[in-house]
Amino acid sequence: MVEFTLFKCKDKGGISIKPKNPVNLDLASLKSKFNVIMFTPITMVIDEDGEIIVHNYGELLFKTLKDEAKITEIARRIYG
Repeated sequence: MVEFTLFKCKDKGGISIKPKNPVNLDLASLKSKFNVIMFTPITMVIDEDGEIIVHNYGELLFKTLKDEAKITEIARRIYG
């Protein structure tokens, strides 16, 4: 299980999740598990209770979702 830290973004009002240790996400395999809005090999945007930017190095940016319990649940699903 990937350990992560949740941060509130100061400038855009979203919530960011960063893994405590380096992570390399296989976005191509994650693509089939979520509703993908935009995909590139290094970043994808998914719609899961709002837009989430998923970076291949493990950072997640929740643009509109504010419920920290729901954010944690989605992050665990992404990190597998």
